[in-house]
Amino acid sequence: METAEGSFFPVIDYSSYLNFKTHVTGDIREYIAIMAVESNLPMSKDNGLVIAWADVVSRALSQEAFIADYPRSNRIATIKTLYKSYETATFYGLNNTPLFHYDNLEMDLEAEKAYNAVLAKDTSGSPYLEKLSAFMKLAKADDYKLTGEVEAYRKENIPL
Repeated sequence: METAEGSFFPVIDYSSYLNFKTHVTGDIREYIAIMAVESNLPMSKDNGLVIAWADVVSRALSQEAFIADYPRSNRIATIKTLYKSYETATFYGLNNTPLFHYDNLEMDLEAEKAYNAVLAKDTSGSPYLEKLSAFMKLAKADDYKLTGEVEAYRKENIPL
C-alpha cells in the first residue's frame, strides 16, 4: 500500500515478477521490466517529480521502444498511457515540479542540462527525441524561457 495526499492505494511490486522473465514472451518480459522500474521508484509523489529529468527521458524511451516493438501486445494500452504521462512530464513537468518555474518562467536548469546531454547523442529514429530536439532548439532561441512560441509548440505537439 502507498499513500499520497491522504489517499491510500495498492501498488503491485513488479520486481517480484522478474524471476519469471525466462518463462514469458518478449512483450511481457519488457512490460515487467518497465513496470518494475515504476513500482520500485515511481516518477512522482504528491504531484512532484522524484526522479531526475534524465530518468524521465530514459523511461519514456523504454516505453516508446515497447510501443514500437510490440504494437499488438495486450499490454500496449497500459504502456501508451504511461508513455503519455512521461511525455507530458518531459514537456510540462508536474504541478509541484514544473519544467518552467512559475515565478520567472525560466526552464529548470537541471532539466535543461539533462535534455541537452541526451540530445548530444544520436536522436535519429525516435519520434520522442525528435520532438524534444525541436522543443529544445526553440527554447534555446528564447533563452530557455516560456514564451508564446514555446507554449504554442507544446500545445500543438504535446496536447494535454
